[in-house]
Amino acid sequence: MMQSILSFRDTVAREIMVPRTDAVMVSGDTPIEKLLRLVINKGHSRFPVYADNIDDIIGILHVKDLLSSWGEKHLDLQDIVRTPYFIPETKKISHLLTELRDKMSHMAIVIDEYGGVAGLVTIEDIIEEIIGEIRDEYDDDEILMVATDEGDLLVDARLEIEKLTEHFDLQIPKGNFESVGGFITSLLGRVPQPHETIIHAPLEMTIESADARKIRKVRIKVKK
Repeated sequence: MMQSILSFRDTVAREIMVPRTDAVMVSGDTPIEKLLRLVINKGHSRFPVYADNIDDIIGILHVKDLLSSWGEKHLDLQDIVRTPYFIPETKKISHLLTELRDKMSHMAIVIDEYGGVAGLVTIEDIIEEIIGEIRDEYDDDEILMVATDEGDLLVDARLEIEKLTEHFDLQIPKGNFESVGGFITSLLGRVPQPHETIIHAPLEMTIESADARKIRKVRIKVKK
């Protein structure tokens, strides 16, 4: 905790943002029925909304605004979005936290040096830098490990390593880690890149999703 607080002052948005490839954004002409299904499936309370492409963010949709407007004839998504807040990748998150609080906003859109969308940062992302990952009432342990049709496992990197070893009935040497993500990072000494494959016999682990600071999803199979 103390180390997190000390490094907090020097951390910039680029280091903690959800990259554009992982961010859930919606087109301004998305049918409302489809948008409601997305809200239910993703569980987010806010979504960036774009016009022609994701580099053209026109606003932030708050789910509560959508629900408040539900039932109106000819509801246009672009009429209920809120003004987006854009920041550079180099914005220090200590300053950003204050700015978001003052603006009573929960999300900032991160822009790269060429003016394109690099990703997004939420207040939750910033707070997690200090106190660790926040889990809410929608997080479900039951979906941290899913068998695929190919016979592999698609695993959330937060899954406890003990549950993985129990599933495959194998032993992994103890170390300074508790999760699958921590195990992989311990093996490499760094956070792996998306689509990188790590072999730790008999496991073959392919990174399905990761950002600059942590692993999110891993595909795992046993090589016999």
